[in-house]
Amino acid sequence: MIFNIYWPLALSWLIMSIGNPIVNAFVSRMADPEINLGAHGGVVYPISMLIESPIMMMISVSIAMAKDKINYRRIYKLMMWLCFGLTVLHSLIAFTPLFNVVIRDLMGIPKELHELSRIGLTIMIPWAWAIGYRRMYQGILILRGKTKQVTVGTIIRMVTLFIIALAGYLLRNYVSGAATAAAAMATGVMTEAVYIGIQGRKVIAASFEEGSKENLVSWRTLAAFCIPLVMMQFINLGWTSIGSAAMSRMLNPLISLAVWPVLSDITKIMCSFGNAVNETTLSLVQKKGIYPSLRKFSFLIAGLAALVYVLIAFTPVGDLWFRNFSGLTGNLFAAAKVGILFVFLTPVCNVFLNFYQAISLSARKSRFLFEGLLIFLVVLLIFIAVGIKYQRWEGIYVILTGMNAGFLIQTIWMRIRSAPYIPKDTGLPVLQVSVEN
Repeated sequence: MIFNIYWPLALSWLIMSIGNPIVNAFVSRMADPEINLGAHGGVVYPISMLIESPIMMMISVSIAMAKDKINYRRIYKLMMWLCFGLTVLHSLIAFTPLFNVVIRDLMGIPKELHELSRIGLTIMIPWAWAIGYRRMYQGILILRGKTKQVTVGTIIRMVTLFIIALAGYLLRNYVSGAATAAAAMATGVMTEAVYIGIQGRKVIAASFEEGSKENLVSWRTLAAFCIPLVMMQFINLGWTSIGSAAMSRMLNPLISLAVWPVLSDITKIMCSFGNAVNETTLSLVQKKGIYPSLRKFSFLIAGLAALVYVLIAFTPVGDLWFRNFSGLTGNLFAAAKVGILFVFLTPVCNVFLNFYQAISLSARKSRFLFEGLLIFLVVLLIFIAVGIKYQRWEGIYVILTGMNAGFLIQTIWMRIRSAPYIPKDTGLPVLQVSVEN
């Protein structure tokens, strides 16, 4: 039963994690790969992810609260207003002097990347709206056990992304790598959003009752549920932008910014196995007597993640990934091969981190997750401060070391905080709509 729930979710996470590597593989084979990889992976993608962060929680909102049509309509209205506001913010950064404030002044991105970054950000304007729309309807599909449709949507996204990236590569004499990457990412998520929206609306029409005004979730309850999740997502996605800004202030910023997306992507692939542990554990941990099996399963997944890391870091598989697939050569290839050694704890820690986060969520202790993310951020900032002050190491190595240490300490913290809520002989109480902190 555990595996049957786990594998569609893990497959979706794995497929999503290879999207950016596919894009980077094409960009690295186009003109000026160092500049274009730096613009996309160091500016456009992390900024777009940071802008979208408040809308990521829509999947949790719809799972928890979209129980009938009247509540669905309220959540839909919330999603649309949030997407509108985030799209306006994205447009302001792309088209107004706010671009210089964020990219030049706050992030300190080298001047060579500015124009390509502005073009990429312009193309990515639909990103936040498509993400929010997709996440809301994904929650509805998961709520009704339609996880296979979620996987199909992810496959549609990847096929579209590949087609657009290939088209950009074939037209490489006319378009830049950064523009190709942005177009592939934005178009892919828009096609997925269309499919997921169609499937979600079918589920609503077929299985949702109208509901009553007495059971309509209040705006106050929505706010209490959403604000902690927004803060967590903001930190969780925002640290990549912090990393880009920090690398711009350390040794060899162009090399670090160019290698950063490649190493970040391979780390996401290794962590995809652990990400699905969260959703699997959260959906099952309340069942009486199942905790020992869930714990054993998490150890098995951690072993799998460790094996994948060893293959990438210490066998020719890593060379195939960095050189043949990602297209890195020379100093970029050397930096990636060294950099992967600095994340040796991250894949395994991510499995147990997600496991204990799910236990905390099932006990309605969402503030524990926020505490853990704050600890991670503090650890990372300490490493960044040391790296900027002493100017002895390339920024990419400083960031990866801080990330590795941060994940370890965050996981230990979550284990400590979730310990009182680990199931004993009985299941945990059923998660209600309200959130107690």
